Amino acid sequence: MSSVVGESVQLDPVTFEVIKHRLWQINDEQGVTIRTISTSPIVVDGNDMNVGIFTRDGDLVVAGPYVLTHVTTMDAVIKNVIKHASDIEDGDIFLVNDPYLGALHQNDVAVVSPFYHQGELILWLGNVLHHADLAGIDEGSFCINARSVFQEAPRYFLKLAQRGKVSGEVERTFVMNSRLPDMVALDLRAQLGAINVAKRRMEALIQERGAPTVLAVMDQSLDFAEQQLRERLADIPDGSWSSEVFMDGDRVGSDRIYKVAIRLDKRGEELLFDYSGTDQQAEGAVNCTDSACYAGTVTPIYTFLCGGEIDWNASMRRCVRVHAPEGTVMNARYPAPVSICSIGFSWMAAVAAMRVLAQMFSGSDKYRDRVCPSWSVSCNANNIFGLNHKGKNVGALLSDHRATGAAARSFADGFDHTGMIFSHMSFMSDVESQEWKLPLLYVFRRQLVDSGGPGKYRGGLTAMSALTPYRSERLIWKSQNTAGADESNAAGIHGGFPGAGSQVSVIRQSRIWEKLGQASVPASYDDFAGAVEHLPSKSEGTLTRGDVLVFYPPGGGGYGDPLDRDPEQVRADVLAGAVSAQLAERMYGVVLGDGRQVDAAATQRHREALRRERASGSARPSADVSSEGSDSAHILGEYLEAVGRNGSTVVRCRRCGCTISEHGGEADRSGAATRLSPLAEAGPWLALRWHGHSPNFELFQSACPNCGVLFDVEERRKTAVGA
Repeated sequence: MSSVVGESVQLDPVTFEVIKHRLWQINDEQGVTIRTISTSPIVVDGNDMNVGIFTRDGDLVVAGPYVLTHVTTMDAVIKNVIKHASDIEDGDIFLVNDPYLGALHQNDVAVVSPFYHQGELILWLGNVLHHADLAGIDEGSFCINARSVFQEAPRYFLKLAQRGKVSGEVERTFVMNSRLPDMVALDLRAQLGAINVAKRRMEALIQERGAPTVLAVMDQSLDFAEQQLRERLADIPDGSWSSEVFMDGDRVGSDRIYKVAIRLDKRGEELLFDYSGTDQQAEGAVNCTDSACYAGTVTPIYTFLCGGEIDWNASMRRCVRVHAPEGTVMNARYPAPVSICSIGFSWMAAVAAMRVLAQMFSGSDKYRDRVCPSWSVSCNANNIFGLNHKGKNVGALLSDHRATGAAARSFADGFDHTGMIFSHMSFMSDVESQEWKLPLLYVFRRQLVDSGGPGKYRGGLTAMSALTPYRSERLIWKSQNTAGADESNAAGIHGGFPGAGSQVSVIRQSRIWEKLGQASVPASYDDFAGAVEHLPSKSEGTLTRGDVLVFYPPGGGGYGDPLDRDPEQVRADVLAGAVSAQLAERMYGVVLGDGRQVDAAATQRHREALRRERASGSARPSADVSSEGSDSAHILGEYLEAVGRNGSTVVRCRRCGCTISEHGGEADRSGAATRLSPLAEAGPWLALRWHGHSPNFELFQSACPNCGVLFDVEERRKTAVGA
């Protein structure tokens, strides 16, 4: 019998689009099936899952709109099944959650199955879902106390079904290793149901259109996406950009700072991300595997470069390379613990890549509107476990971190409460849904004033949540905050300030029930009238009656100099409760008079004084550079441009023409007026543990020494602390 794989088929454009969209629909039905059967809050409400259709070799063709890092690692899972399975037969279904075989972390269980036609394996179907608990040293299986992979949840490589029959023994072994067996059992059945639904729909499509035609559409989908991606990259100027992001704490009891160094080289139609210079692997479970590093790195490419115009599939691997040195936090050696990888250094890979991509877009006239240096830069993920009023053990991963803010763009403010760039279907659970499934009461979930980074365009706002035990003697919390209890990583760009950090706090022996009995809802830490402790990024503990857990994810960074923001927009922000009057005056230079109207004259005087103060920090006298005799010039950002002259590169202020550097290349800012200040200057929600005065980080501001325009603000590690 001849093979249908690779058979030549001539496709007209209409047939191609119709069948491609049919494949999308089949794949989407996998997701609908999972959400219909599952009862897990992080799945049903948070959509912490994804679904995919893959070639016979395991290359991703159709991705679901859920968590992107799931499908970008599931291809590695399938390739390892092909490599390591003793046999693969029609009707087999494999279960894999081993991060060293491609799973993002142990909770993210991939269920994949070969699809046969006339006895020949022609493609793969698969889905992955975050299971609430799969054992390990810590409840929820984000093992914040683990120091080895052997202290984490078991890693499985199992044949769940053989020739169409589910193994009850395998299923029971998997389910009974969980603290929440009922929830895990139902979620696994949801995954099996999704595979079976997709198989039936695929069989119907092949019967209708023929296997060679369907496979040709899959192949051409990859080729067409590659062509589109290469054309888009060719439109962007070549260059090199670098940045650093940091994680504060890798496990409970550790405040160690870890650095992620990244360099992006764009050459022609390809991108190379290089993590050389990144710190060695951590003792805690935040480490990243090589496949997870790649998945995190390309996530912002899917979001900002491809958007909705270029399909998210394996064509990415043809154009984008990622180098992460083995033994670092971005490519840890076995048996390093990795159970927090998904919201640990895989997350940080996306944060770092987002930074350098924003710099790359800044130099492109065509794609400057895609600049966005920060978006959901920390997953303030909290697992809650306890006994409900029936005495049953319950638990779940809360999804409040999806109320995060996005950075401002080159033309508008950042989005408030945006969800995650990792998942375009990342919803927050309703408060009522959380309270129905867990023995807790939400005191509030509210927008956080001053949490968006100041800028010409303001960063998006985040939200704060507060909860307390209800109808339960005690609750256990396990907090796996990616980073942000120190530095925020919520970077601004071109003079925009960083947004709020990411913080978890506990209030002991509060008067919450007394206040609620008086119909008074607390609005601040002090209102609870208890002992407040601002916790490090990784924490655990027990809540009893009267204790309150308070937390907020990061805000978004600002774009451009805050003194360039329209005063009326600042006034509108104050009236809307997005910006306080104090921050409006201190950061935006806007003076509000009677009736909170803008005092135009006082605002102008105040802004001029602030600009003069910035310019006074000049490292050396400035000199003007005329454009006459320039070989070339191109924009570096909102306020800077590079001028080629006599074989060297001069960087100058676009506003006044002042020279910033003459001989050091495009990255040189040696002639800028610089200033160091505490993180608290960016806003009230950074480094709360130290009242905004971090022992590890400070703001490094760079301005034009002539006109005082602010062109860069960076959360810089203090030199006394060391690298």
